[in-house]
Amino acid sequence: MATKPKRTAQEIAARKRAMARALELTAERRKREEELTGLAADFLTTRELEADVHSELKKQIARLRAAAEAECVRLRQQGAAVVAVMVARGEGAGRIGQRLGVGVGEVRLLRDEAAQRVQEAAGRGGGAGGRAAVRGDAGPSGVVPSVAGPVLRPSLGAPGAGGPGPV
Repeated sequence: MATKPKRTAQEIAARKRAMARALELTAERRKREEELTGLAADFLTTRELEADVHSELKKQIARLRAAAEAECVRLRQQGAAVVAVMVARGEGAGRIGQRLGVGVGEVRLLRDEAAQRVQEAAGRGGGAGGRAAVRGDAGPSGVVPSVAGPVLRPSLGAPGAGGPGPV
């Protein structure tokens, strides 16, 4: 049988140095992997926070949009009340449309919206019809109640500022 040649002290020392270097490199790799894992965790945390911020932003946008829509509805109702007052004073839809810079169809829609709100305010359909109420046939005084709240005429001033105030 063949015998294995004995290693020399130099070979053994070289082998030990190589093993020590391999252990150093392995420790460095582990340290680097731990650092990279920590950085990856930080990145994932920031992504989750970013998603939370976007989610909160979407909720805020939805709240703002709902508030803006409600304000637009309120302003449209005020505009409809103004049209109703103009109709009650005897103006025709064509002349009102010209004065306001809108089409006759929109004037009629606004008039009908105001009439519907007058009906709802009067107990849902009792008495005179909605269009009749808007046209001024609502009562002996011919006064049409404002169901949209006060409508200020900016050109005439606010109440207390010398203008007539709410219509």
